[in-house]
Amino acid sequence: MSAGSKKAIKIDHLMLKAPERYQDKDYTKITLKQFESLIPEEVPSLIKEDIVSYFNYLRDNRSKKSLKQWETVSSCKDSANSYKVENYRPIFSFLYYDRITEGLFLPLLLNKIDITAGSHSEEISIDVFNQLCRLTIVGFKPKIDAIDLKILQALSKDPSMVTQTLTDKIGHSYAAVYHHLQRLKGKMGLRITTRVNWAKLGVQRVFLISDEEKNFEIFRDYKPFLDGQSSFLWGGTFYLQYYLLRSEIREKFIQKYQDLAENQKQSMKLYELSAAPISGISFDLYKLDEQKWDFDFASTFLKPKTITKAVKREFFLDLFPPETVYELNELEQKIINELVVSYALAQKEIASSLGIHPPNLSIIKNKLQKDEIIKPQLMVTTFLPLYCILWCSSQEQEIIDTLVALMEKIPYSNISPVYSFEETKTKQLICYLLMDDVLYYSLVTFLMNLVKENRLIDFRLGLITDRYFSIARIIDILNKEI
Repeated sequence: MSAGSKKAIKIDHLMLKAPERYQDKDYTKITLKQFESLIPEEVPSLIKEDIVSYFNYLRDNRSKKSLKQWETVSSCKDSANSYKVENYRPIFSFLYYDRITEGLFLPLLLNKIDITAGSHSEEISIDVFNQLCRLTIVGFKPKIDAIDLKILQALSKDPSMVTQTLTDKIGHSYAAVYHHLQRLKGKMGLRITTRVNWAKLGVQRVFLISDEEKNFEIFRDYKPFLDGQSSFLWGGTFYLQYYLLRSEIREKFIQKYQDLAENQKQSMKLYELSAAPISGISFDLYKLDEQKWDFDFASTFLKPKTITKAVKREFFLDLFPPETVYELNELEQKIINELVVSYALAQKEIASSLGIHPPNLSIIKNKLQKDEIIKPQLMVTTFLPLYCILWCSSQEQEIIDTLVALMEKIPYSNISPVYSFEETKTKQLICYLLMDDVLYYSLVTFLMNLVKENRLIDFRLGLITDRYFSIARIIDILNKEI
């Protein structure tokens, strides 16, 4: 967020879009306590506190001073790493929604809260509030121009490109490319992350899905290996956690699951990879004039030949167990840990924190990439407002293969073919998807038709309400002690 955004809307004008009772106040003079009193009683005090902080941030025209106040109150920074801050409250990170809606999120949210409070006789739950936040931004997506699209298409194919290489690739001046890159970082959350080929390190993914969050307490001893968790809404609330486990730890983990009582297994399912996960982002189907992706799942499904033309994402052959395990030395472990946890840092900063010379860091980093232990990956988190989990099952391998090809056409997808320890004959997918509202509704309709035709056993396509990723540190995962 830049100080004093040129397009910032004055607070009094902004609040004219809020519910009626907010509209006759002088918001340049009203105290924060007075503003808090306007928020319905059904909203928990902790949520009110953050709404008030966001209001104060907007009243100060989203300035650096108010941003620092916001960071102090919410214990997070406005950055791609904010969800990794200790004690961070993910449902209160309004800055993410602020960027997507260009400052309009507060009145939009207040309208949603009023409607919900009017239909609730008790306090709004955290899960319901999370859902309101996600639904508020469904229709918002920053516009991009022709240069933006060229940059995104180039980086989706090779995220390692530096500005000069991009300039040569897309045929625009260095100044123009640099300017557009900075804009994309601000309005779309563009960043280059580091992906680790865990299988080559002798590490396997396992997934747990439960309809009760308390069930995960059973596996609390494995917290150092927990790499991600999400809550997603599809009718009810579902909770997903996934772990990165070395072979000896994996055996103990699976045994612990198998020792669960039958009633516990009914509400908690364990899944493991059955094929290599596919991950990536693509802008090849984006229509600039319409500012949307030109794709329909149902019509494409009826034309199998067109599915084979899906843009194949680069991915590691991430199967388990590998023929040989790549043994990292201590310095390589530290470098990968820095790259994954602090990917926003420049190479010079990482070298300094590790106490090594930048050229030496570059040599080791290049070797890790050459040996396919790490690779760069493009992310644009705020361009696609809906972050979802798809969890589906079928008896037909052909349907699963077709769904994988279709999911690859979604702008961002992380597709994991899995099998359940309780239903080994059923083919299943767990996918993380980033998309817009048009793609979401098209996908829901398509999947429901597959269920009606008995091609799918069942599916859940839920909006993610809160998530953490890259929780585990590589040094914990590869440590020989449990």
